[in-house]
Amino acid sequence: MSEKRRRPLAVVTGANTGIGFHVAGQLASRHGYHVILACRSLPRAEAALEAMRQQYGEVSAEIQVLDLASFSSVRSCASSIASRHGSLDLLVCNAGLNAASVPQGSEGQLTEDGVDVVYQTNFLAHLLLVALLLTPLQSAEGRVVSVTSVIHRSVSPVDFELARTIREPYVSLYGLSKLAQILAGLELHRRYGSSSAERVAFHSVNPGGVASDIWREYPAWQRWAFRAMLASSERAANTVVAACVCDEGKLPARPMYWNGYFGASRSSAFEYWSPVPAGSSLVPSRPSDEACDRQLAQQLWDHSMAIFRKAGFDVNAMEEDSSSYDAWRSFGKRALT
Repeated sequence: MSEKRRRPLAVVTGANTGIGFHVAGQLASRHGYHVILACRSLPRAEAALEAMRQQYGEVSAEIQVLDLASFSSVRSCASSIASRHGSLDLLVCNAGLNAASVPQGSEGQLTEDGVDVVYQTNFLAHLLLVALLLTPLQSAEGRVVSVTSVIHRSVSPVDFELARTIREPYVSLYGLSKLAQILAGLELHRRYGSSSAERVAFHSVNPGGVASDIWREYPAWQRWAFRAMLASSERAANTVVAACVCDEGKLPARPMYWNGYFGASRSSAFEYWSPVPAGSSLVPSRPSDEACDRQLAQQLWDHSMAIFRKAGFDVNAMEEDSSSYDAWRSFGKRALT
């Protein structure tokens, strides 16, 4: 798409199904975005785009293949986007897996990059995507919105090294990946969102219990129960989209943690479910103590950089100058060449 269209540009990961499908459709149809559907399967993405245009009208959109279980794919995706678009207004880190979606035997727990597949898909590959797309995000003073979960509250103690360990018996790192999303937003804001003249806003949104496609591997009776009790993907997407476009999320906003059910600001129990989904309303609350721990955020950062270095990315500039956009931007530019 030509930059002359002057539409705001959004990238939505996992946009072929569930919440991501409706986030992309609503951003395009209701808010005038040109949306890049970043999806693992090209045929599924093509089918989703056709369905999206049937439901939401003639949306402005394109497809970009992205397999978050492969750092190489993340690099290729970011390179393609950055070469065609000088600015990026919005990155929605939506795609994710749960324990039921992945092999739990020792052979299938880790990706080709040596990282737990759930942790890499939900968090680490998205962090890499932010790094590689920082220049267009910075150009637009854009926004990064991570779709997280109340399950981040269940993680204790926190051990990031589990992400590179085969667990027998299998233990899911879903909660750890969701905690990492929020912590990373805190650290990214500290380093690159609070004092630089060229900034990006970083926020998290927990849609709460949602009858989305993430439950597709569960028994039929459980999927039926979820559909009866939980918010639909479309309604949950209303909350995510509100986080993407709300005025309170604009710079110089500090990282926010919004929720998809009313009552969440009063009790964390309502972050799981309440009788009234928030829809397009935003319900702010405080994440867990661990998610607000700046020392833990620094540990996560160091651990993530170590994994990127092992995967062949040059992170030296970031470590030498951890407080400037130039270091992060330099990392992204070198990685894309």
